[in-house]
Amino acid sequence: MASPTSSTRPAVIGALLLLVLSALGAVQAGSAGKDFTTDLELATPALAKTPPIVLGGETPRLARRVFVVIIDGLRADRSYELPFLDELRRGGLDLEARSHYPTWSRPNYVSILAGVPPTASGVRTNYHWTPVALDSLMDRARAAGLRSAVATDYAILPELFRAPDPPVRSAFDDARYTPWPGGFVEAGRGLVAGDAELVVMLLSSVDIAGHEHGAASPEYRAGAERADRALARVLGGVDLSLDAIVVVADHGHTGPGGHGGVEPEVLAVPLILAGAGVVPSAHVEGARLIDVAPTVAALLGLPAPGHGLGATLVEAIAIDDAARARRIAADRQRLSITESAVALAEARAELAQQADRALRLGIVALGAGLAIGIAVVLVRRRAMRLDVRVLLVTVPAFVGIYFTLIGTIGQRFSPSLVPAQGDIARAMLPYAAAGMVAQLAVSLWALRVHRTTAARLAAANGIAWVCLVVTMVPAGLLWAYFPPPYVVLPGPFWLVVIPAVQVAVAGTAVNVAMMLVIEVIVFAARAWHRVV
Repeated sequence: MASPTSSTRPAVIGALLLLVLSALGAVQAGSAGKDFTTDLELATPALAKTPPIVLGGETPRLARRVFVVIIDGLRADRSYELPFLDELRRGGLDLEARSHYPTWSRPNYVSILAGVPPTASGVRTNYHWTPVALDSLMDRARAAGLRSAVATDYAILPELFRAPDPPVRSAFDDARYTPWPGGFVEAGRGLVAGDAELVVMLLSSVDIAGHEHGAASPEYRAGAERADRALARVLGGVDLSLDAIVVVADHGHTGPGGHGGVEPEVLAVPLILAGAGVVPSAHVEGARLIDVAPTVAALLGLPAPGHGLGATLVEAIAIDDAARARRIAADRQRLSITESAVALAEARAELAQQADRALRLGIVALGAGLAIGIAVVLVRRRAMRLDVRVLLVTVPAFVGIYFTLIGTIGQRFSPSLVPAQGDIARAMLPYAAAGMVAQLAVSLWALRVHRTTAARLAAANGIAWVCLVVTMVPAGLLWAYFPPPYVVLPGPFWLVVIPAVQVAVAGTAVNVAMMLVIEVIVFAARAWHRVV
């Protein structure tokens, strides 16, 4: 094959240069998107560096044992007309509690058992694996010489909290993981027959049905009924004159299925208290998941978990005015320290970001200037052609394709766009692949107007440059304004937009690389054909 002529050589060199840049962009953006979920997590949040504020409140023990039941994924309005739960309501207290954003499971297991929401606990997704180094109900029970136990069909719960000693795998004294059919009932009955004063039970059948069929489906209702029957078999014989049962959920589900955002039906969960120490039909307003831990602690006569950001639901428990005042005072003293620790950490993080933001914005501006400089050189050397006809087709198509895909993702996940499991970038990959194919097809179709190989390759370089700039500049601005670690958790909108832009950059870079490779091959084939 003959060497490229002087008129075509610049276009080939420009294509190779842009091919290298697109490869670098794909690797960098792909790595950032892959790491986004783990970047959200904080292994050592500010509260973990703060000694737990353990204040007794000097209130009497109200229940011999407390059974805390977490029905994963049960939204408040779907928790009625379930025989066992309704029976508990009739003899106890029927409340609605508010879950915490992000409304995923592991973050809100911590909300329930430690009284710390995801924004402060550092547990932000369902991919958190580091043992939570926060004071919990299990720690308070152990410190008082009481035993704690768990029965669950979800493996992570027994290992989610820090164990008392490194060789011990669970923070619970007795941990039973039973994923097989009938296993939960068997394990639960064993714990009821045991002597642990704090017993935690977790069922996941409702959540599974919600993900597969949605909360508006008969399958979701059937999952709730199965959970209710299982609880009746396990807890039906509990003596509520001596013991207490607390039933709660970690989050709800949207009608189509999914959670993670701040939809009302996802935030609203049931909270049922019944048995010893509970005031039936008490008037309680504004209950939150983080209030469950201090309330359970009060039923057992324990101090609230020392890192908690919740308050005891004193109206719900049977204590006199003096004891209530002591419990309220203890909560206020604890909250004055824990809230200050969180606020200080967030303020320091914000100051650090502000100090770093100018530098990052300068780097982004420098990169944009360099990109413009490269474009000027390539255009002058006829290595790149910014063909308005081609760009008017390809650039709007590119923007439309990716915004349509993000909108589709939003409908697939939930109205707030947040996907159900927390790995946002991975959830977007199939849509990004579809976007790459569509974008590549549009680009190749638009390039057909050029008859000569040099003009076609130069126009392809123009498409590549514009698309890379259109994605990389917004990605650079997000990098400047929202750099990890995310001490301050981004809101639902940004929680999707940040990885969406990273995936868009990676997808665009791969698409650009494929387009340039195809055009270089076409160029080489035509050159070879002329020689032959």
